[in-house]
Amino acid sequence: MSPEWRTRLAQELASEDLYDEGVEASRNACVAGASIGAAAVTAAAFYDNPLTGAPAVRALMMRLADLPLDREAWRTALTGAPHPDTGDDDFTPGFGYVAPSEASAIVGALRRLLVPWQPATRSRSAFFLAHRAAITQMSGQLNVAGFCALFFLDHAVTPEDAEALFLVLRLEPALREAQRTRKVGLAALPFYEHPYSYEGTAPEVRTYDVERLMREVGLVG
Repeated sequence: MSPEWRTRLAQELASEDLYDEGVEASRNACVAGASIGAAAVTAAAFYDNPLTGAPAVRALMMRLADLPLDREAWRTALTGAPHPDTGDDDFTPGFGYVAPSEASAIVGALRRLLVPWQPATRSRSAFFLAHRAAITQMSGQLNVAGFCALFFLDHAVTPEDAEALFLVLRLEPALREAQRTRKVGLAALPFYEHPYSYEGTAPEVRTYDVERLMREVGLVG
């Protein structure tokens, strides 16, 4: 049986307020009847991205693991810098790339997950909430990867286990949405409730010389 904290975290991550591109990719994979495996692959690909996925969870955990609960130390550690692989400016793992409404929902979830018997002097989640305004000045708003990283640190989850658990917990609601979407099919999606017509100038209709194209790509001499 899963520990209580894992169950509570899963419940928060299943909220529609935290649905994202991973859920959308999972839906899109199955809307025309594809298998649940297709949904898992497409959603997992998104949740493994370096900016908001499992790599960001691990990176933030390693950055905060030995950091004292000192506001200036956190501000220094979480100052944005270019991402080493993607080149994104002002990147801080676990922060940014989040809409204001989702950022607010994440903070609310973090507050709900704090347990009364966990001393704030040892909780990174509680410390972040107490100094959120000062910290996010340097890092941007907390995203789901950062939310999970703080929670995992509070429960002594290793970075390796955290990567796997993050993917599992994010996939659960995405797969449920994929199954629901596969069941209702294309006709039930909101996009198909209203007639749409293309506005603008139609592109020129062009014919293709297949033999010429074959020569250009080297298929024939």
